[in-house]
Amino acid sequence: METKQDVMNSISDHLKIPYFQCSTGSTEPKEFLLAISEQMGITNLTLGLDKIDLAKLIVESSGKKWLPSYDSSGGTITKDGMVAIQESIFDLI
Repeated sequence: METKQDVMNSISDHLKIPYFQCSTGSTEPKEFLLAISEQMGITNLTLGLDKIDLAKLIVESSGKKWLPSYDSSGGTITKDGMVAIQESIFDLI
């Protein structure tokens, strides 16, 4: 079964960015999302955004919709949310 970390590693491979590790509770670092946005050329839109808003921007930049199930109340992106990011990236790049 693919983990959230596996999805993140796949994104890193696809975009040729460094690997980022989830911390306690499978929390993804904001730097991972910033690296994605830089590769997608949307860094000018990311100033002051939190992780959820960054993830939403990445997904919506491909024309997809960000669903409530993609993030948790603790400000963490769910595995489904990470898959949505991955699919958006693969659609665009």
